[in-house]
Amino acid sequence: MTFPMPPNEVERLQALHRLNILDGRLPSGLDRICSIAQSLFHVPVVLMVFLDEEVAWIKSGSNSELSKEPRALSFCNHTVMHDEVFVVPDTFADRRFAEHPYVKADPPLRFYAGAPFTTEPGLRIGSICLVDHVPRDFTPRQMNLLSSLARVAVDELWLHHLERSGLAPATEVLPLARKVSLDFQLEPSITSRQVRAGRGLLNWSVRELAEAAKVSPMTVKRIEASSDVLVVRDESAKAVRRALEEGGVEFVFSPDAEPGVRPR
Repeated sequence: MTFPMPPNEVERLQALHRLNILDGRLPSGLDRICSIAQSLFHVPVVLMVFLDEEVAWIKSGSNSELSKEPRALSFCNHTVMHDEVFVVPDTFADRRFAEHPYVKADPPLRFYAGAPFTTEPGLRIGSICLVDHVPRDFTPRQMNLLSSLARVAVDELWLHHLERSGLAPATEVLPLARKVSLDFQLEPSITSRQVRAGRGLLNWSVRELAEAAKVSPMTVKRIEASSDVLVVRDESAKAVRRALEEGGVEFVFSPDAEPGVRPR
């Protein structure tokens, strides 16, 4: 299979090798970033991929060992071509990937979203990517969050490299973080399951929750029927969450478990 090649491929490979991460000694902070991504986006697979000359080195979830595959198979070849998040909502509907071995596998790779690891302007050594076995939409807000996670991961990689090389103490703040504007200001997104559980915890009817939140009962039903996380900028979702919290519900978010609720 052929794949796109960045015009600065030599410099890109030099940037990758300068970090000395292909021996598998990655910073532990990357595990936390993968866990956060899985909780945020509710996907079965989160990968960190580093593209060498012929090989794609892959960190999967909390696995500290790097696995590898032929670079030609990696969707991340497309991600490192630009600074934007690269999204394929449905691989079956995209002629570039319809015949890809992973797309034709069981289960198939149906959705991909990747944000590049940019270590220096124009140099993208790999990406953090989300994979699902069903097609999905991916909103601009979700793209911003994934891009922020990629930038946090790059900071972890640089600090790890400086510590290993003796150029910086473990407590030093990485200057790169000041060079890149991070918009990783997260308000956890509640889920419809949490809303239903919270209402059950208070023994409220749909109408009682609607009255407390000052929204219509149909709005509560819409929120509870949603199959995705609720956008925190949705004023109705914010009102419902506020009403449940004022009623005595605490929303619980943990990297190692599904979002839940409990009494305050």
